[in-house]
Amino acid sequence: MEKNMCDYENNWQLNLQNIHLPRWDELPDIDIYMDQLVTLVERYTEPFKVNQSTHPLLTASMVNNYVKQKLIPAPIKKRYDRRHIARLIILTILKQAFDIAIVQKGIELQIKRNQDYALAYEQFCNQMEETIQLFFVDENTVKFELDVLDTTYQPIQLATIALTSKLVTENMLNQLTKKYQTKPDNKEYKND
Repeated sequence: MEKNMCDYENNWQLNLQNIHLPRWDELPDIDIYMDQLVTLVERYTEPFKVNQSTHPLLTASMVNNYVKQKLIPAPIKKRYDRRHIARLIILTILKQAFDIAIVQKGIELQIKRNQDYALAYEQFCNQMEETIQLFFVDENTVKFELDVLDTTYQPIQLATIALTSKLVTENMLNQLTKKYQTKPDNKEYKND
């Protein structure tokens, strides 16, 4: 059991560290139906799940609620396009660290700033991947540098840092909890 958890934790870290969020041109250029949408977004966001969670990050009812709340545009003839996929990827990832209303506000500001869905989405993907790399230890050193950009871009930087911090923290806590649950007579914290 402990070996399986260790394998899972190593795989989770490797999957997150090697993540490649699909860029705008990699998203389907044809409209897709709800079941395809949910499957696709789940596949793209799988590395963001912690602790072998069986709970999906996105469901059809979540998508319907997002449409009702105007968080994503309504589908056209029950079909979804790149704009829907991109927004849902961002919402699905960031809702783990932020209230949906905050995520929506950030998306809207980026779109207004750029006047372009594709560019706003590309910036998010690039920043998310760069931020993830900041959190992995290499030769006992945490690599953490933050280039100062214009203030309108800083919320994206900080949001991706917050999410990655949360994911890495949850994963570490899960590892430690399982480690010390398997040793019931260990009453002291042991620094390994």
